[in-house]
Amino acid sequence: MKGKIGSIFRSIFFSHWLLKIMSLLLAFALWFLVISTNDPVDEKRFQNIKVNLINTELLVEKGQIYEVLDNTDILRNVTFDAPNSVRREIQSSDIIAEADLNNLTVTNTVEIKFSCPKYGDKVQNISGNIEYVKLNIEEKARKTVNIEVKTIGNVEEGYIIGNRRPDRNRLEIQGPESAISEIVKAEVEVDVTGITGTSTAVGTIKLLDKDGNEVNRASVSKNLETVNITVEMWETREIPVVYGYTGTAAEGYEDTGEIEGSISTVKVAGPSELLKNVTKLEVNREDIDITGQAGDYETTVQLRSYLPEGVYFAEEGFTDSAQVKVLIERIEYKRISLRPENIQIINVPEGVTCEIVGSSPLGVEGRSGYIALLQESSLPGVVDVGAWIESTNPNQPLEGDHSLTVSVSLLPEQRKVNSPSVTLRFTPIRQGSDEESGEE
Repeated sequence: MKGKIGSIFRSIFFSHWLLKIMSLLLAFALWFLVISTNDPVDEKRFQNIKVNLINTELLVEKGQIYEVLDNTDILRNVTFDAPNSVRREIQSSDIIAEADLNNLTVTNTVEIKFSCPKYGDKVQNISGNIEYVKLNIEEKARKTVNIEVKTIGNVEEGYIIGNRRPDRNRLEIQGPESAISEIVKAEVEVDVTGITGTSTAVGTIKLLDKDGNEVNRASVSKNLETVNITVEMWETREIPVVYGYTGTAAEGYEDTGEIEGSISTVKVAGPSELLKNVTKLEVNREDIDITGQAGDYETTVQLRSYLPEGVYFAEEGFTDSAQVKVLIERIEYKRISLRPENIQIINVPEGVTCEIVGSSPLGVEGRSGYIALLQESSLPGVVDVGAWIESTNPNQPLEGDHSLTVSVSLLPEQRKVNSPSVTLRFTPIRQGSDEESGEE
């Protein structure tokens, strides 16, 4: 029985896996014993350590300014040696990297030096991935530039962008001379989407060069970073353009009363309190003077000068030069003989007959287009015998030849130079003669 138990123990003791486990346990025990009694030195690494530049006032006193080139003031990697007990506690903020401008070289580089004040000489062999900070050193310059407002977004239908006012319109900048010379203006953006009245917003100032590209250099400083912007959105309205003229055409010519303008309507915009009173754009009559003109008069007027103050054209790029023409025609004279068959004789008294035995022509003058409408073959006339008797009270009974005026209907543009007349021969109707003729 005892032999059997011993055999089992030997089998367990010499088992392959049991030996491995026992070896690991033994190694761990030895390692723990060494660590507990020693503090080994090893390397540690930190990333993105900022280099502090000191004594920069030396450049300020000379009226100079510096820029760090190629991000050489940021150390991508910093390594150091320290005992295990320190390595466990040390933080990246404990590592100090400095570049003293007292040590500026002729090539504008400054050596980076390291220290760890918190742990003293327990931290050794500190080094970074770069050794020097590279600087660009220039004369310091100042300038004042205008602040302009740029709008972005979609304008609501029926509106345009009106006034855009920043609460400050000038900006002071300073920095390296090369950078300041590039900057020509400052700009802020404001989104007008959905605005239909007056709105305010805060805009961040950007610096731009002559090509509109942003100049973004850390060495350039501004006295303002943001400004408040007031934006007004104005309603638009389409109104007619009304043209007029003054003066008298040259002798022998006459204006037709017609004036043509190349622009008949304009779209305008402005603050609602001004726009509500604007129903038309009227060109000053005195600005279009046809005095002495022998033919159509043409001129150009600038419509912008006739807009009320505070109201503007709503179409971007609108050309407000309107070509204006006043139609002027030559005055012509025409003599027209009225045909007897076209003359109607009315209100002839009873007991008398009449016939046309002679006539005088009608003289008419007017613009050529209207004179051309008069045709002898179709021009009608009317002789009112009753009205003539009432006005002249001739001897009765009417007998013989008498001259009566012919009434002719003309257009207002057809002016009578003289009135036409006809000679009527009146013959009394003798009843006795008729009765005698009947008795026979």
